Amino acid sequence: MHDSRTHGEAYRTPKRGGLLVLAALAGLAAAPTLLAADTITFTDPETRASADVTAPTTLSKAFRHVANTLRPSVVQIISIDHPPYANRGGEAPRAGGNRIPEQFRDLLPPNRPAPPSNERGGPDRMGQGTGVIASTDGLVVTNNHVIAGADEVKVVLHDGREAVGTVIGADPATDLAVLRIEASDLVAANFGDSDESQVGDWVIALGSPFGLSQTVTAGIVSAIGREGVGLARFENYIQTDAAINPGNSGGPLSNIHGQVVGINTAISSANGGNDGIGFAIPSRMVGRIVNDLVDDGTVQRGWLGVNIQPLDPELAATFGHDARTGVLVAGVVEGTPAADAGLRPGDIILDIDGRQTDTPAGLARRIADFAPDTEVTIEFLRDGDALSRVARLGTRPGEGVRPAATTPAANAGPRLGLELAPLDDASREEASLTTRDGLFVRGVQADGPAAAAGIEPGDAILQVDGTSVDSIQSFRSAMEAAGEGTRVRLLVERAGMTRFVVVRTGD
Repeated sequence: MHDSRTHGEAYRTPKRGGLLVLAALAGLAAAPTLLAADTITFTDPETRASADVTAPTTLSKAFRHVANTLRPSVVQIISIDHPPYANRGGEAPRAGGNRIPEQFRDLLPPNRPAPPSNERGGPDRMGQGTGVIASTDGLVVTNNHVIAGADEVKVVLHDGREAVGTVIGADPATDLAVLRIEASDLVAANFGDSDESQVGDWVIALGSPFGLSQTVTAGIVSAIGREGVGLARFENYIQTDAAINPGNSGGPLSNIHGQVVGINTAISSANGGNDGIGFAIPSRMVGRIVNDLVDDGTVQRGWLGVNIQPLDPELAATFGHDARTGVLVAGVVEGTPAADAGLRPGDIILDIDGRQTDTPAGLARRIADFAPDTEVTIEFLRDGDALSRVARLGTRPGEGVRPAATTPAANAGPRLGLELAPLDDASREEASLTTRDGLFVRGVQADGPAAAAGIEPGDAILQVDGTSVDSIQSFRSAMEAAGEGTRVRLLVERAGMTRFVVVRTGD
């Protein structure tokens, strides 16, 4: 559809001025004797027009330098899913794409026709993305959603060589993953400090949009510190208008010096293409997560143990606070670092270790940036009085354990379009759930049966047709018993309230 619209625009009837020009050219063609032999000549670089082009030429050379520096470090990643897999009508998968809100399209290319069937009884399904070489011994950084659910990962280097990618570790909470490849003469990218990036800085995006490898585009930093986008648990994105499209996911965003300051992750788009709003994970976060993953395949984050909510002026006034700065403590979990430090409901946290925190997401990310057992100073208000406490952070519940390589529950039995995970303390706290049993809804396919029934990320599935489910296997068994093409009744909890939901299963 895009090509047809483009062609339609290209062949639109020209205006009168255009017709006159074409007619004049036709007249010249009919009378070649009127033209000099050397009508078109090429100006020598030394005698170019005297217009001042020093600044644009310098910028062009800077872009060339970035491209020449980084392109050897940029790879194309092909994720391969062997059958059995969830049915998508014969289309190739967009690995992890269903977990991204519709308005924030992931940067994997649109579904391509599936390759021919193989001996497993069906075709392999493939998705594409980008990665950046982080070390000469073969470590490659990309997005988790590029490789999530893949049975096989293929990495194509800038010179056309191919290598098998082994997943070292993945962190869905930030949408980052690390692969290792075995290859010689690898060129590692240099990473810069994203904290030095400012709005208005030039940035360059490299990747494989629509499978077109080694594509380079440029733009500026449109905003920094973007959160609340809904792509991952911990968000602190660099926003850019550099042209990035499906296939750029996992590729580098560079500053003008050729240093990687971000990993491209998603775009906000009405039609799946570039609308000038792209998001990249800042290199500061990338370095912290990648170093942890390389160490043992897991990420351990600090944990305070508070339930928090944003402040609006009316709510702040009830606590004697006349500004919107700070984050309100709505609850303190017993036996946690927050409780040990003496925090109470009604406290307004202003900063953590000298850095201001004005949103719940920012506070949670700030705490998660610290390693467990780190002591942090918390500045807060209580009944209008400024107080300070030191807390020794714990380990965020449910983390520090290497995730098992299991197939999502949505891929077993009738497909509901759900991504489920065992319910742990961190999930309960995050979603304000009261149940001790059940499965946590981590993602919902936008056009799936579960979404149509009103199920949302953060819900908990307690029962399937009256059968309690507290593991992926018990969910699979209950869904298989329900059969295909039938309705299934789910008992769902959302923020402490339970209700029954009827979902028509897919085939």
